[in-house]
Amino acid sequence: MTSFTIEFWLILQMIIEILLCGIIIYYLYYEKNKKERSGLEKEKLKTLIDSLHRLVAESEDLDKKHQEVLKLWEKIERKGTAIEAYVDYYERELRSFPKVNQPEEVSDRMESGVTCYEKASRLIEKGLSVGEIAQKVGLPQGEVELIMNLKRQ
Repeated sequence: MTSFTIEFWLILQMIIEILLCGIIIYYLYYEKNKKERSGLEKEKLKTLIDSLHRLVAESEDLDKKHQEVLKLWEKIERKGTAIEAYVDYYERELRSFPKVNQPEEVSDRMESGVTCYEKASRLIEKGLSVGEIAQKVGLPQGEVELIMNLKRQ
């Protein structure tokens, strides 16, 4: 037991104190880094929260716009059905009117405007009067006169 002298105890005590100082320095350093890390984490969380607030606001805005679009779509559908009802009504009304027999020249004129003018041009070449041409082709006399004047030039 003589091997445990005072010097040994002093050296052991110094080693223990150095270890304790090392542990204290490690914990101080660790706490400092922890605060810095927590500060960075707080900033990240704050940024994340801000972006979430923006997303929520945009989502609410989009929801309002979606509701407006749905209301407008409902109005469009209602007006579309009303228009369809009007079309059906007027088609039935048109069918109820008696059909009028149209002269062949007028129906030709309705089918193709060019045909009437060509016929008028041919009749002018034959030497018919403005009134006769207008009656046969179904064009107003003014148009027949215009065709005659253009032919003369």
